[in-house]
Order: sequence, then C-alpha cells, then structure tokens
Amino acid sequence: MTNYPKIELPKECDVVVIGGGIHGSSSAYYLSKSGMKVVLLEKDTIASHQSGRAWGFVRQQGRDPVELPLMIECNRIWQGLEKELNADLEWRQGGVLFVARDDGEMADYEQWIEDAKGFGIETQVLDPKGVGKVAPGITAPGVGGIFTPSDGQAEPKKAAAAIAKRASELGAVIAEGCGAIGIETSGGAISSVVSERGEIKCKYVICAAGAATHKFVAKFGRRLPQQTTRGTVIRTTPVTPITAAGTLAEGLAFRQRADGSLNIADEFMTDLDLTLGRFKFAKDFMPGLKDNWATFKFHLNKRFIDDLVDRMPGSEASRQPMIGRRENQAQPYDVRVKNAMANLQKVFPQIAKVDIVDSWAGDIDVTPDAVPVIDQFDNPKHFFVATGFSGHGFAMGPVVGKVLADWITTGQPSITLAGMELARFEDGSVRRPRTRV
Repeated sequence: MTNYPKIELPKECDVVVIGGGIHGSSSAYYLSKSGMKVVLLEKDTIASHQSGRAWGFVRQQGRDPVELPLMIECNRIWQGLEKELNADLEWRQGGVLFVARDDGEMADYEQWIEDAKGFGIETQVLDPKGVGKVAPGITAPGVGGIFTPSDGQAEPKKAAAAIAKRASELGAVIAEGCGAIGIETSGGAISSVVSERGEIKCKYVICAAGAATHKFVAKFGRRLPQQTTRGTVIRTTPVTPITAAGTLAEGLAFRQRADGSLNIADEFMTDLDLTLGRFKFAKDFMPGLKDNWATFKFHLNKRFIDDLVDRMPGSEASRQPMIGRRENQAQPYDVRVKNAMANLQKVFPQIAKVDIVDSWAGDIDVTPDAVPVIDQFDNPKHFFVATGFSGHGFAMGPVVGKVLADWITTGQPSITLAGMELARFEDGSVRRPRTRV
C-alpha cells in the first residue's frame, strides 16, 4: 500500500485537473505558468500508470496526420524543455527509424510520407545501406526504411514527475492518492469537483484520467468508446553504442539511452486482458481489431476475477466506481520479454552479452481510430477532455497541456484540434485507424 503525501486541499481554485499523467501534469504546469490557481487530483502517484511506462519515443514520424500539427510543435517544445524545467529528462534528439520488412510495408511508409507532405517534416526514404548507416551493425535492414532526424527520445520515468514538480513550484496543488469522485454543475457550467478529500469549487475542469475518462464523460450523457491494451517493456544492461535513433526493425522496438542501456519491446504486439467491461465497446473496436488481428493476444487471467470482485456490491471499487483499482495492475507478459530479447540478439548479434535490468507493463487507453480526444463540452461549459492517446501520447504531453492552458486562458486552442472531437464517435464519422504506431 502506497503512503501518499498528506496535502490540504484548497476550498476553491480556477481549474481542477483530473489525472496526473504527462497530459494532466503539463496542463497544471502551463496553467500555473499563466497565473491560474490549479489543483491536480491523482488517485495514485504522478505518472504511475501509462505515462511512466511508455517506450519514450518522441516522434512525428508515422503519426496520423490529424496529430501532426500538435506533434510538430511539441517536438520544438521538447528541444528546450530540460532548460525550461531545469531538469534532466534524458532528452536525446537522434531521430526515429522504421525499417520495412518487405515491399508492402515499405509502400505503407512511403504512403505516410505522401500523406504528411504538406507538414514540412524532413523524413528520408532509406535503402538498406542507408538503414545500416543510421543503425550500424543491423543484420535486418529489410528492403529499406524511413528516418526522421529531428525526432528524439526522453525518459518517461522522469518527464511527468519533473513537469508536475515545476507546476508545484509555480503554485499548483498536486494531490496524490486523491481521486475525483464527482463533478458538480450549476447553470449548465462547471461549479466544483468532489474529491476523496472534499469538494473544490472551480470554474474549469480538465479530465485527463486515462482509461477512466469515459466514466466522467458518461456522467454528462456523452459517449466515449475506450478500451485498454497491455504493453510490456524491458530495460537492459548497457551495451556498446548502436544508434541514438528510436528504432522499429524485424519485430523489435528499441531506443538506446545515453548510458548505453536499451528500452526494448516486442514491437507492435499488445495483450488484451478479458473482463466483462471489455465487451461494452466491442462493436466500436471490431474494425480495427480485424485489421490488426495478428498483433493482439487475448488473456483470461486474474484480472477477469478482479473485475468480477470489483462489480460485487460492497467492494471498494463498487463504492467508488470513479476510482476503481487505485494502483497499476498490469504485469509484464513473459512471452513479450522473451521475444524482445530474442529479436534483439537476432537484429544485433554483435551484442555479446546483455541482461535484463527491469521489465514492466502498463495499460494503454485506446480509441477505435487510435486518435485522441481533445475537446471542450458545450454542456456543461468549461469541461475539457484529453484522453485516448492510444500508446503514443507520451510524446504529445507537453503540447497538449499548453494547448489546453491556452484554450482556457484565451478562449481558443492555439493549435488546430480538428479531427479530435468527441462527436466523431456519436455521429458516425469515426474512421478506421490510419497507422499502426
């Protein structure tokens, strides 16, 4: 059981942020920087769920074009964020490399370049020799690949924590171990948030509660289809320098940190833990599931029993349904660990000895089209949502916080959010996912 710091909450503030991942922490930081009084509510600890368990890629490459205006600006933010926060985020701008196994995959990558042509991203098409120059020693250069030199990487275990710390220094109240259990309205607008430690009067709410966001949305009669997948990541001992580029190649996803250690994963492979809640939005997710069937594995495990227990009258989760299970429940899948290590040895056999230092897993909240929801409600007014980043939200955290802060302080988002409206899931305009990553 985590011992959370005891913090006295104010009776009122300007903005309550629900969720202490990188999006919520960034929102609190930029709002505090603008002079607003902010309270951030996090049921567990900062970045203890998705944001602290990501790969750490910071990339424009391969994204749905809907996300590119945000991500291009966020790339600029990352380049100066360590200095701005006076913190070590392990920022490393070594690019991102995708290696194509065959001509079909290469065609997909080249189509992405065509789709992103108007955004001015300097992605390069590489032949196998070019792949070898970016990642010397690779034994699986495929038929070539694509490479974006301006992309980079940062350490998820440091980033959100550093952003939240700076927000606190600017006056934000960061309440860990204190979830939101209700939102009150008056006259069609936000009036307060009810937390586990009492009610806080406020004018604005930003809900960045990850996989729990759909619960808050449903309270206002709106529909957000949202599910989770479980991703496994491994950290290795330091090895000789390979490349500073975050890389996808032959079943392996990896980035090499400055100390030589590797964060690796079994590429796109994810795990679906079966629960009763899994079936709530099954119809919405079926098209994308069919398109990417080979990348998923279904598991009937302890989490099914836990879900049944949580639904029983009198259980802690049933008494506080907006909180649910407080701490991260995702466990690494041994098969993913073994596959990632085997693929590492296959792709870079010159690495004579490498051991596992750590492995972890996180539940990733996803939407049917793999595009986030960043939106403001008309009813109630002043209720903002930022969720559904579908496994590639860590990199977008700072800019999402900045855009939401700008929206609240000026009345307008500073960057277009077209295509990220919640209504696409309600009016039938949602489309299939355009990218796999």
